[in-house]
Amino acid sequence: MSEYQTLSDIEEIKKLKARYCRFVDTRNWQGLRSLFTDDARSTLSGDEQSVEDFISLAREWLGDSTSVHSAIMPEIEITGLGTASGVWGMEDIVTFPSGPGEAPKGIHGWGHYKEEYRKVNNRWLIHRMELQRLRLDPLEGGFPHG
Repeated sequence: MSEYQTLSDIEEIKKLKARYCRFVDTRNWQGLRSLFTDDARSTLSGDEQSVEDFISLAREWLGDSTSVHSAIMPEIEITGLGTASGVWGMEDIVTFPSGPGEAPKGIHGWGHYKEEYRKVNNRWLIHRMELQRLRLDPLEGGFPHG
């Protein structure tokens, strides 16, 4: 594989992860599903599940919240013809709607995504995704002020 092809593949995987964050935050569940292989698996909090179960859980848990997900500092390696792996730093902030007179609540978290990718029909897709949280802080009163 040429150096150009390797760099091109890495850039495509970066775009894939950017779409993942955008689709989660904009609640584009159909678009989110299109980023995964048919047999993709996801691991959150140590529990492995199908991508369909992951999306269903995300849809239910995020509900009417406002979220901002960031995936940063990628370490991407092309491991073979049509296969790759990656580790991403991550940060997310999620605030949940409050009732009358209540302050918003939410979470602010950090960690890493560990992923495997497959190239299917000339398109990179997420095949395995594991979220490893390093820290998760509750938010009282909504978004942090800086």
